[in-house]
Amino acid sequence: MGRIAFELDLERIRGQHVNDRIETQPQQRPSTVTRRSRRGLLLLALTTAIALGACKAPPPPPPPAPPPPAPLVNETLQGAINGVLLDIARQLGPQAAAGRTAVIDPLLDGRTGQQTKATERAQQVLATSVALVLPKVTLLRFDEVGARQSSWLFNGTLNAQPNSSGSYTLTVALSDRGSGLVIARGVAPVKDSQLDEAPTRFYAESPSLVRDRAIKGYIETTEKPVGQAADALYLEQIPTAALLAEAQDAYNAERWDDALKLMSTAAARDDGQQLRTFNGLYMANMKLGRTAEAEEAFGKIAALGLATSNLAVKILYLPGTTDFMGDPATYAMWVRQIARAVQATDLCLNVIGHTSKTGTEQGNRILSQRRAQSMRDRLVRDAPALARGHRLRTEGKGWDETIVGTGTDDLRDALDRRVEFKVVSCD
Repeated sequence: MGRIAFELDLERIRGQHVNDRIETQPQQRPSTVTRRSRRGLLLLALTTAIALGACKAPPPPPPPAPPPPAPLVNETLQGAINGVLLDIARQLGPQAAAGRTAVIDPLLDGRTGQQTKATERAQQVLATSVALVLPKVTLLRFDEVGARQSSWLFNGTLNAQPNSSGSYTLTVALSDRGSGLVIARGVAPVKDSQLDEAPTRFYAESPSLVRDRAIKGYIETTEKPVGQAADALYLEQIPTAALLAEAQDAYNAERWDDALKLMSTAAARDDGQQLRTFNGLYMANMKLGRTAEAEEAFGKIAALGLATSNLAVKILYLPGTTDFMGDPATYAMWVRQIARAVQATDLCLNVIGHTSKTGTEQGNRILSQRRAQSMRDRLVRDAPALARGHRLRTEGKGWDETIVGTGTDDLRDALDRRVEFKVVSCD
């Protein structure tokens, strides 16, 4: 037992001695080769890191800043007209600073070709604003003298937006009468529930639609892009258009004699052979009790309408019937003159009935067909020769081709309750 313990102690002492020797031996310094190898490895690692950093895709650019908020648009009538004129001034550039004379051809409802109380109001605001926005432009009165002296011409339309009460689109064009080009044009939205779409007295009482070639040229000019030619016939007829505008103003003011005189002057001109002219002659003569002269004027409406396949007469019926509403003698005069005008030609006609947008679709289609047939029968009674062959046909459109489409059943949509006479092939 004592021997074993001694031997264990001896081994422990020896082991301790050996350890002491190992720990007391000096450490060897790394060789030069080893140091260079380490530097090379470090340099290689650094180079690799740089290379990898260079190959790495750059970070994505920051998202773009949000666009600035759109400027507020003043959609009042005054604001829209100011905006349109400022746009026109921008398009004119240096021309805006040059002295010019101009006239405004009265603004129209682009759907109907009529002047309304709303377009009258827009025109008044436009005339006032031109002096403020385009101070170098001198506005002349739109009469024959002013029309002949002016170098520039403003015209425009105010169109109600469908299915959006009180919403309109205003368009104003500026044409240079010397070059015949549209030199500036502006368009703006209008929000105004107080604007009255009822036609002026002249258009409300006109027996036929007046949207003829002259009115078409007016509206097409407002739609032409800048730099394109305005309608040539429209520009050529401006002096007579000014004369007709004076006559309409006289009629609206109940100055029947003045209206008749001005309309008669227009009728004596080649470019005065327009539906507005003959409607004005008819109405002024009726107001003055000159029935025979009025009937002669209506005969010219019928003849011109048939010659251009553009005869549409405003006829009011008792609701749900084929009976006329109003003076039977007046309607009898119209039918008589239309029958005579057709009989004097070899034309064949499609008599088309239209209704306003009230009631049911199917019911209006049936009613419009009945009214077209009733009108055909009346024409044949006045001119029996029209019954032969297929000279008169009938069709009921219901409300498919409304012009106004409000369904108000008043003066505003009177054009929707009309009978049209369209020239068709006799085959």
